This record gives sequence, structure tokens and C-alpha cells, in this order.
Amino acid sequence: MKATSPFRLGLSALLAGFVLVVAACTSVDTSDTTEGGDDRGTTTTEAAADVDDDEPAPVEGSAFRVGFISSITTDNWFASLDTLDSSINRVYLGNAKTSMFKLSNPGFVYVPGIAATSEPVKAVEEGDVWVVEQPIRTDMTWSDGVPVTADDLSFYFEITREFKLGGDHAANFPPSVLSVTAPSEDVIRVEFEGEPGLATWQNGVGLAHFVPSHFWQPHVEEARAAVAELAGTITEEDAVKAIVAASMVDEDPETDIAEEDVTQADIDAWTEASVANEGLLVLYAVAAPMEPSTGPQVFDQWVPGAFATTVSNPTFFDSGTENTLYSDGSFRIANTDRGEDAVYGGGGAGDTVARYFEGPFVSEILWVEHGTKEEAYEQLAAGEIDFVYDTLGIGSGLRNELAANPDLQFSVSQSEGIRYMAFNMRKAPMSDLAFRQAVATVIDKEFVADAVLAGAVFPGYTIVHPGLTTFYNTEVPRAGWADGAPMSEADRFLSAIQILKDAGYTWDSEPIIDPENQDSVRNPGVGLTMPNGIKVPGLRIMTPSAGYDPFRASFSIWIEQWLNDLGVPVEVDPTDFETIVAAVFPPQTEATTTAWDLYVLGWGAADPSLPGTLLVEFFHSSNDAVSGGGFNIPGYKSERFDAVADAFTAATDIQSAAELTKEMDMILAEDLPYVVLFRASIIEAQRTNLEFPAQVIMGGHSGFPNVWPNAVRMRE
Repeated sequence: MKATSPFRLGLSALLAGFVLVVAACTSVDTSDTTEGGDDRGTTTTEAAADVDDDEPAPVEGSAFRVGFISSITTDNWFASLDTLDSSINRVYLGNAKTSMFKLSNPGFVYVPGIAATSEPVKAVEEGDVWVVEQPIRTDMTWSDGVPVTADDLSFYFEITREFKLGGDHAANFPPSVLSVTAPSEDVIRVEFEGEPGLATWQNGVGLAHFVPSHFWQPHVEEARAAVAELAGTITEEDAVKAIVAASMVDEDPETDIAEEDVTQADIDAWTEASVANEGLLVLYAVAAPMEPSTGPQVFDQWVPGAFATTVSNPTFFDSGTENTLYSDGSFRIANTDRGEDAVYGGGGAGDTVARYFEGPFVSEILWVEHGTKEEAYEQLAAGEIDFVYDTLGIGSGLRNELAANPDLQFSVSQSEGIRYMAFNMRKAPMSDLAFRQAVATVIDKEFVADAVLAGAVFPGYTIVHPGLTTFYNTEVPRAGWADGAPMSEADRFLSAIQILKDAGYTWDSEPIIDPENQDSVRNPGVGLTMPNGIKVPGLRIMTPSAGYDPFRASFSIWIEQWLNDLGVPVEVDPTDFETIVAAVFPPQTEATTTAWDLYVLGWGAADPSLPGTLLVEFFHSSNDAVSGGGFNIPGYKSERFDAVADAFTAATDIQSAAELTKEMDMILAEDLPYVVLFRASIIEAQRTNLEFPAQVIMGGHSGFPNVWPNAVRMRE
């Protein structure tokens, strides 16, 4: 997750289904700035060669060389999702396991993985618990030929709970999941303490990994032995002393615990946690080369400080599968050898946005460690590697430098997050919808993005990313647009003036549009007065400085100009990021939350499997920054929005959640607690003989890399 906020949302399913999204789902055309691709990511490749299942032959093809700009820190998959979590560790170890369901590449459509049904089985009530019995297919094997069974998921659940694994392991199995068992090899039985919502079942356990139990069982036994050994040495006296010492770590004497106050329950809990942690340490210390894989790659080796390799899996289950994303947001999966052809998330209508076959088409992937970003790009230019894994991409300066190399090509993609301007809706005039509409109308995002910033950013219109095809609402209104296109500056101002007039605003001197130049204001407005007869006070827009983010600074300067032309007395206050955060983010009081007017900041990526969760976090009235201590910073209150958000939270199927997400985004576009300004560009460079299945993708190839091993090709 590329968080631009002061906290990480912790939406674990984001990485449970890391996949590609084609930016062609947006309305912004960057074909003139994108080399080596066609039509915004529409890609067609040929089918993979047949594989002899009786005696798999190694995958033929060139090696794919990926440069890292920091170090690998583990070769243990368990640790990579918890204590040694990093994007690099996840990338090279993260393409080896299946789950009941997954998110499509691209489009993020919810599709079956090893599940034997097209949609998740609905939970039913059985006595005091709710139960799902989900069938799984029986024709998938690990790379060593051992069948994948329900025991592999049950095993993962048991060790997650037994050793109190953290990170994404724990997130896959929330506390309300009582058990995950295997009544047969092809059925997963999950018991919940209550009726499970989407985050618990479909996007929790449903996206949890199957782990090769036959490989890990001996290591688990070693961990259990270590636990038993430690448990035999811990005394109650040891526990009491440790509990007392832990209570004194902070500087707050009120949290200190005296020995005589330590209860037996405290002792038992401390002992249980201590021995479980010992097991976790043993499990996370296991070096795991050649751990069996269900994915296109099998982890081979890691030489610390140098490189790691994964070799392609000749028995990859989905080899030869044809994947197609349609413009209606649906996703088709067809495999001729298995006689399977199905469309998910819609009817397969509209244009083909992306189409590719799965391989793998490379013999191995070499993951090369570099000490610095500069070193990695030097090696790319020299032809020593094919691609740099760089989640931030490159700046225009480095691109211009690399563009002289005829062996390099570039892609320009939209980042996952947004940059936005927020209104303080606790005070006038920001509390007035008409005022917010007028402000949004005069902001010419397209002009700043294209003319001022030379296409370096993409104008933004929705909080939900347009690449999330299941959840994106194409009908969301765009302020400052008419008949499907941006208005001229004159029409923007005429529209904004009329909005304010209709709401009862007046001016001492109304803005006048220059009749000889319809793209400029001849006389700015003066003395804008609210419907209650009070002059609009001087307002302040807090924004990061140009040194921190020149894009947001540029937008803010133009917003200041347009609002002053409209007659709104406003000044931009460039300041440091932490000052803005301290002024607007919780904890806040009624006094501090009325001390600011507007600010410009950004948020990182939402959970692609359930992006509506972010909308609830940011805009439900219960998450008000003052009364609820949440991240509803503007103080937005809407009974209509809350009702839809509550229905979303209670939804138990993906389609209902998708429709409710679209409705929430529609309401927010109408009510405008935020004006979404833009999404940053991710510029990436790669060798010209490298073919990704989709050249332009949400977040760039480094944002969602799981499709690389499946379908990347190296031309001779």
C-alpha cells in the first residue's frame, strides 16, 4: 500500500489479492506519453505450449531479470507476511499459493481460485454458529505433484491460531472465525460465531492461502517441541517478574503493576503468549527453498545481499488459460484443455480492455538486489536487468535521461491513491452545498494536469479508482463538465455564479467574463455575501509546499486564483505535511476542528477487494474526527450516506456490496466533502524486449506484480 496519509489503513485483503488493473478503464488518454504499448493497455498474446503432465519438462524461455532497490530480508513465506513484511519479500515469495477465491488480473473481479463454485457458498445458521461448507476442486496439485486438499487450508488456520501468527495471517482469520476444518479432501468447513460479513468470509477466509502442509508439518513439529521445552522452564515467579517489568516500560506510573496485583489469569495469558512466540520464532526462521508451489513460480534460492531466484513451474494449473477483461467490468476465464469458459462480474459485454494467456513463458526470474535506486537504473540502462521493481516509479528528469537509450521503453500509469481538497463542513460557507458545488465547478483539473503539469498527473473524479471495475461508478457527476466534456473557463464561471445566485449569494461586484476572451475573467468578483447577509470571511487553504509536492502546490495556486476570481477571499498557506496533519487529524476537539477552512492532502490505495470500506471509514458520521475519533475529517453528516454505508457494512455478497459502493461514491460526488483533484503518474522503464500482459496498469507494474510470473514474455 502506498499510503500518503499519516497512518496505514490495515486493509489486509489488499495484498491477499495483489493483481493488475488496466488504466484503460479511465477517461484519460496518455497514449501520446506511453511507449511500447497500444491503446492504453489492451494486450493480446499467444497461448502457452502444452505441458506433458506425466513428466513435466522445464519451462523454456529466457530468464526475466528484476532489479530491487533495497534488500531482501527473508526467504520464509510466513515471515514475509508478518515480522519481515516488505513489498520486496512479498513480491518474490508471493506467487506460490492458491486460495478459494481470488481477484482477477486485471479488473479486480472476484473469481474462483481452487473453489469448485462460481460464487462463495452462503453461510447458514447451525445452532449457535454460522457455517460455510465450500467445495473445492480436486485437480490442482503442488509443484511436487502432491494434490492440494482442504487440509492445506485447515492446517494454515490451526498454526495461525496455535502460534498466534500476526500480520496478514491473523487478518485472514478474524476472531469471529471459530474453526476451519476439512470434513473431506474437497470440502472446507468454516464456523463463525455469528453471521459473517464480506470482510470475514468472502474477503477474509475466502482469500486465505492454502499452505503445503506436507512440506511445513515437520517444521511445525519442531516449533511445537520448542514451545514444550520453553513451557517446562517457565515458573510463575518468572511470569510475575516479566509482567511487572513490562508494565513499567512506559513513563506512566498509573499503568505500573505491583507483584501482589498480578492475577493467575495474567500469569496464564503471559505464559501462553510467550510460548506461542517461541514457536513463531522457530517457524519464521525456516529457510524454505523449493517449497512446493501452486503458482507459476517455485522459490529456488536466496543469496543474501546479491539475488534470489524463482524457477518457473511446468505444472502450473492455469497454464494456457485465456483471460479477458471487458469494458462492462466483467472478466472471462477460458481454458480449452479443461473445457472451461466462464464470465464473472457481468455479461462479457462491451470492448475488450485486456486479453492475455497465462504461461509461464520465462524459465526463471532473477531478483537482483541493488544498494541504491541509481545503481538499479544504471544496470537497467546497461542491459544487466530487464525491469526495476520501484513502487514510486521515476521522475520526468530520469525518464528524459533514460529516453535516449533505444533499448528502453516506458509506461505511464495512474497511481492507486488520490490527491484531494477537503472542506471544513463544520463552518460556513464550507457547510453550504451550493458553495462547495461552485468551488468544484471553477476548478479546471484538466487544465492544470495537462497544460500546467504537462500530463504528469491524471485528473481525478471519484474516490473509488476507475480501475476497480466491479466497484467503479461510471455515472458519477463531474463538476465543471457538460455533455460529457469539460466546460470552457467562461462556462465554468457562469455556471458557478448561477449556482451561488440560486442559493441566495450576492456580490458587491459580480464577476464579469471577458466577452473577447471566453477563457478568462475580466473583472473578479468582490464582496461575496452569504445568504444570511454575512460576508464570506477570508479563507485559508493549507497545502504541502512545492518542495514536498509540486503537483499539489500547483493545483492549490490555481485554485486560489479561480476562487478569488469568483469573489471568494482565499489564500494558499504552503506548509509542511506534519503541520497539516496535526491541524486536521484526530485527536481533535470542537475548537481545533473549526480552526481550519480547507486543506489539500492525499490518501493511498484502498482495498481492491472491498474499496467501499474506505468510504465508510472516511465519511460515515460515526467516524467523525471529533465525536467518533475517526477519519471523517470534514465533519460530513448525511443520513442518506450513512444508510447506504450501513447497508454496505451488512452486505453478504459481492454484487450487493459493489452496487452500494457505487451509490456511496455517487452521493459523495454530489455532496462534495472532498474535491478529488488528481492521481499521480507512475512512470516505469523497462527493456524493449519485455512484454507485460498489460502495459499500462493501476499503480504501475510495481504496484500489483502478481501477473508477471504468469504471463510476462521476453522477446529474443
